[in-house]
Amino acid sequence: MVVLVRDATVGWVLLTAEIIRKSGCAVGLVSTPLSQADAAALDGAVDGVAIVDGAADARQIADAALQLSRHHELGALLSLVDSAVVAAAEAAALAGVGRSPADGLARARNKYAARCAMRDAGLPTPGFGLISEPAQAEAVAREVGLPAVVKPVNGTGSHLVVQVDTVPELAETYHTLATRLLDAPHLRNLYARPLDGGLDPQTTFLVEGRLQGREFCLDVIVRDGQVEQLPLVDKFLIDERFFELGFVCPPLDLEPDLADGIAGCVDDAVLALGLDNTVACIEVIDDELMGPTVVEVNAGRPGGQLVGLVYELCTGVSTTAELVGLARGVPAARVEPLVSVPLATFTLFPGQTGRLRAVHGLEEVAELPEVVRVVPAVSPGDLISDDFEIWAVNLLVAGLTDYQELTDFYAEASSLVRFDIEPLS
Repeated sequence: MVVLVRDATVGWVLLTAEIIRKSGCAVGLVSTPLSQADAAALDGAVDGVAIVDGAADARQIADAALQLSRHHELGALLSLVDSAVVAAAEAAALAGVGRSPADGLARARNKYAARCAMRDAGLPTPGFGLISEPAQAEAVAREVGLPAVVKPVNGTGSHLVVQVDTVPELAETYHTLATRLLDAPHLRNLYARPLDGGLDPQTTFLVEGRLQGREFCLDVIVRDGQVEQLPLVDKFLIDERFFELGFVCPPLDLEPDLADGIAGCVDDAVLALGLDNTVACIEVIDDELMGPTVVEVNAGRPGGQLVGLVYELCTGVSTTAELVGLARGVPAARVEPLVSVPLATFTLFPGQTGRLRAVHGLEEVAELPEVVRVVPAVSPGDLISDDFEIWAVNLLVAGLTDYQELTDFYAEASSLVRFDIEPLS
């Protein structure tokens, strides 16, 4: 049996459970309390559910997983949820099936600890520091330099990532993050667990120098100390909130020297962080001064949006299947690639906060000749926020040959899709 640990949403559980079943394993689920709708969605998808108080107590998770698998052999215990990845790895070790070192995952997912590890390994690193109260703004700005980017130490999805240009902006941004950090219900548990060294992610935030340059990402598969890099993805369209609007794989014009530089810094970052037997999504900026620089390492889970689908079509590799295989200690099956042309993905964001009433225009955008697939990720009744990336509508596109065509397509698709949102009272 493979046991998954859930803390938020059930869509990923359904998809991962299907992959696990194809490998011939039963599926167990350790979960925080389920809503009636979530329980109904999971009915028949898993072979057993154990409810725990929270997704941060490794001992409780391990005990629940062992109880679920009492009639099976427990083969793996893992999570694809940001708030549960580390605890699941710790629980796997307690249950005797740990294969990915939890300390490496914890180090990567603590952005301050990750910066320290990469700096100490001699990797290119922007100035960085921590701010724990507005009064520290002047000293932190002097240490880090301006302009800078302020972000939660263990945040995800561009949640409350803010650029600041002045000391007063830095002080005000601290106040904004401290008061609004927990506004997103599905992220509250992510910030509830103290990080290494006792760092409280609800009151302490990372400040780092703003990098300038072209931005990329890629997934890596780390198996017994060997790093396999999947094709590079160009994050060619990012808005002022750092929301990622468009990706293309492979990049349409990439110099070989730059590709080699990115590959080298990615391998070095994985080694510096101590990652092994896991999957990670790594973000890199080709900074104007420092060259290829690792920005973030989202370890213990594949990249989001439709990047996983792009990899499946272009390489025959399912990153989720790879993660499950690594957790089990069994190689995942691979297939022949289905496409050989660049694929682009686009995400359409509502750009406002409120309760979703409807999404209009999906049929129209699906009729565009370049569109391969339309994947909506929200439903009427969902709470929409503009503070973090909610991948409301995702498009898989083929046949666009340059960046101007890609940018023009995004504008056309955005004009067709309309979000009907009821403002919060």
